[in-house]
Amino acid sequence: MVYVRKSVWANGGGFSDPILFWYAKGVGALKQKPLSDKTSWRFMAAVHGIDKALWQQYGYYTPGESLPSQAEQDLFWNQCQHQTWYFIPWHRGYVWSIEGLVREEIIKQGGPADWAMPYWNYSDTQNPQARMLPPAFAAQTLPDNSENPLYVTQRYGLGTVPIVLPAKDVTLEALGQPRFTGIGAGALSGFGGLKTGFSHSGRVSGRLENHPHNIVHVDVGGQLPNGDPGLMSDPDTAGLDPIFWLHHANIDRLWMVWNGIAGHQNPTDPAWLNGPMDRKFVMPTVEGEDYFYTPGDMQDTTAAPLNYIYDQQQETAHTMVMAAAKAAPPVGAQAKGKAMQDGKKAELVGANAARISLVGVGAKTSVKLDGALGRKVAQGFQKMRSFAGTPAGTEAPKAADQVLLNVENIRAAKDAAVVDVYVNLPDGAKPEDRLDLLAGTIGFFGVRKASLPDQPHGGMGISEVFDITRIVESLEATGTLSTDNLSIDLIPRQAVSEEAGITVERISVYRQEQ
Repeated sequence: MVYVRKSVWANGGGFSDPILFWYAKGVGALKQKPLSDKTSWRFMAAVHGIDKALWQQYGYYTPGESLPSQAEQDLFWNQCQHQTWYFIPWHRGYVWSIEGLVREEIIKQGGPADWAMPYWNYSDTQNPQARMLPPAFAAQTLPDNSENPLYVTQRYGLGTVPIVLPAKDVTLEALGQPRFTGIGAGALSGFGGLKTGFSHSGRVSGRLENHPHNIVHVDVGGQLPNGDPGLMSDPDTAGLDPIFWLHHANIDRLWMVWNGIAGHQNPTDPAWLNGPMDRKFVMPTVEGEDYFYTPGDMQDTTAAPLNYIYDQQQETAHTMVMAAAKAAPPVGAQAKGKAMQDGKKAELVGANAARISLVGVGAKTSVKLDGALGRKVAQGFQKMRSFAGTPAGTEAPKAADQVLLNVENIRAAKDAAVVDVYVNLPDGAKPEDRLDLLAGTIGFFGVRKASLPDQPHGGMGISEVFDITRIVESLEATGTLSTDNLSIDLIPRQAVSEEAGITVERISVYRQEQ
């Protein structure tokens, strides 16, 4: 059987939809199982990540309770892949595993044998409710007044009810990225991420992982006034929230959408197809077996053992046009896709002078640019603008450089912050009125763990790379671009306390020939 995953909003998003009613019943059954059971709700959440102190704080772990054997913990737990080209395929296997476990419990209770995991398409511009947390997850009780297994207390959102995701946080520029794998230092990280080994935390997010994935996590999880994160805001608790799985079903669907765009393809590198050598991916199954898998196994969802499709595997024409426009190169830079395929290295143009501590309502820094390189970038835009008015048949000049902003080694003591990054924001301007200067947004999901010194990358935190080509091109066209420096503002959505420990080691600008 090929199962069909349907939108959470297909029938109103509440318990009148049998898909959501039975999801609640299946989740409730898994929650009754002990942590030591490989098919339990908490065991599966720990596969993504577990911090026993956080779990105990939120009431999901009791010291002294029965645990799986150490061998099983080592095999399954703390396995999620982030800041890596394995991010998307690992999570595909993860959602498939829980889907089967939930379906099995549904069938035991007399539910439909063809039940499949719904997805939350929060980017659907045709649905005015798309960005709202579906009602089935906000209700504290089921229709019979029993406890709702889909409701969790530690889901704080933006502090208002109902939880509604900001529109700018669910745009799909990532779909316009022509290359799955990023190139390397300073350059864009690609749709799927940089080439790595097994990567549980740290380094650079791929474009889909950064936006909308990370930001949706923290928009839903949120934080308390004291900075304590909601479940969805931290990778070590996220899998405990039932909305997690619908979020990741949608991320999985977007991979399918990306693959359906002409010219896009998954990596053919054996290092991706065969997965990491240092630790294999593995999931529990309904049959009680341990299913080991590779990214190569995850490419065809209609084949066994995956056996599923989505009811909507293409975005609307409007959404796709907008994504392509926002991710497109400057006018005349037809060679962008080719350059990305050729893997040209990025060249450092400049960087700020010192580490930034983000406290309060924001921080500003100046990125000093190499004057010669800055002028070279500006001249490229000038040539392209001049070419736009020439007669047909005139030979095009070399495409203007791509300009990339790197926010490097972001560290924090807690997850859940959301920080908008602006370029050359005028003094006194309201950021919400100057979205044309918004380079990107950083959702602090996984930053806490990546900042710990005992992690594989030695507490180096995470980094983000934003394409600011269009911003720089616009500044040059209006005569407001300085070839000697750029001003960068880091503006948190909520005031940041010193206890949050948010620092940025360096902000740099790179150029990449196209």
